[in-house]
Amino acid sequence: MTRFTFLGLNMPQMTAAIGYLLVALGSVFWIFTGYVTALFPALFGGLMVFSSLGSRMRPEKNALFMHIAVLASLTATILGVVTIAIDPQWSTSAAAVEQLLMTVLSGSHLGVSIASFTYGTPDDAEAERRCGHDSNQWAIPSSNNTMNYPSANESSMAATILLTSPRK
Repeated sequence: MTRFTFLGLNMPQMTAAIGYLLVALGSVFWIFTGYVTALFPALFGGLMVFSSLGSRMRPEKNALFMHIAVLASLTATILGVVTIAIDPQWSTSAAAVEQLLMTVLSGSHLGVSIASFTYGTPDDAEAERRCGHDSNQWAIPSSNNTMNYPSANESSMAATILLTSPRK
């Protein structure tokens, strides 16, 4: 299966590009306005750049690092939308422009991340290769599946000890 690309970039490259843009956005607005809160895009961009670098250095942890990047872009998008939607009159016009640009950049990353996730989901032919399907030789057998672990409501020794009240 080929890797997902958008505009010729794979997800770690796209994450780094948007992360650097967010760092530049926050830095430029901080220099021109002097407000420390103008560095919020730089914070989220820094997390995305960190995730991209971590994904390149440790490819086996790619999913973990890309989830961190998606969390950063989701948080930045929600923060930007909520800030603009609640009351755009509370801030200066420069802050409103910065919030709008942060929302567009992080929202773009979030949309590309969702597209990348749906690109990698199995189709109907591969769906039974997931956990819990005993009919397929490649599926994880039920004996190793978490559905066979005892629950706290069963009368096992541990459940009996944990759920009975101490004697008086």
